[in-house]
Amino acid sequence: MDRFTAAMRQILTLLTLVPLLALTACNASMGERMGRAVTSLEGFQKSESPIPSAVFANAKGVAVLRETSAALVVGGSGGEGVFVKRSGMGWSAPVAIDVAGATIGLQAGGQTRDIVLVMNTEDEVSKFLDDGVYGLAEMSAVAGPSRVDPANSAGGLPAAYYYLRTEGVFGGVLVGGVTFRVADKVNRGMYGDDHSLDDILTGKVRAPSGSSVLWQMLN
Repeated sequence: MDRFTAAMRQILTLLTLVPLLALTACNASMGERMGRAVTSLEGFQKSESPIPSAVFANAKGVAVLRETSAALVVGGSGGEGVFVKRSGMGWSAPVAIDVAGATIGLQAGGQTRDIVLVMNTEDEVSKFLDDGVYGLAEMSAVAGPSRVDPANSAGGLPAAYYYLRTEGVFGGVLVGGVTFRVADKVNRGMYGDDHSLDDILTGKVRAPSGSSVLWQMLN
């Protein structure tokens, strides 16, 4: 087998990972997603650079996500998480979110990343919840922490920014991004077929057990 054929087989194998990773994400229950979200937030807050409390206090919406990537020249990623929206003085019931992505560039290895995506405007929340519209580009997204802390943002806050924690080994230049999609199947399984996304976010459904732990992490 020549090198070109071997390389093409590797690329085709990796391309099949994209739907497989996305399928794995779809299989995670709401309880599993909330548990991972709490673990992720604990990891951020116990790190050397915890997310400032003012970030969550000023947020209109927060998504806590875990993404797993695998790559060799061409790669794919998939993952899952939850989104909560500011509701009065507190937070809404969680909405299940799936993550998918693709990368092209000089890269090798695999990694798991925890992503906390903070939205500071109602318009940005709406964009995020519009299925298939919202994406996070690696080369253009605004990263935290301190330079976008509301206490240090004399120039004004961006509409959205993110925090990342990475596990695993991943080398090279990454060109690509990740996109987010509301996991309708998981939400219907949790809240029932009769409740819309708006019902979940405006308090018209009972929040699942364990939601209060997640809310406490954001307060």
